[in-house]
Amino acid sequence: MKDDEFEFLQEQLEATELLPCATCRQETLHAHVEVLERYAHATELLMACTACGTRRTWMLLETPN
Repeated sequence: MKDDEFEFLQEQLEATELLPCATCRQETLHAHVEVLERYAHATELLMACTACGTRRTWMLLETPN
């Protein structure tokens, strides 16, 4: 595997979150599809379930340093 391929796959893995899926009825990995809106202390993301493909919004809260 080339370095750029490995970095791409690593970025994809880092851009997933374990979230409850309304369709699967279980916690599954959801991948970030798109940033919908940025706020002062949060980001609204469009997430896709990696098991069934269902999409949903998710608020990612920024943690203060």
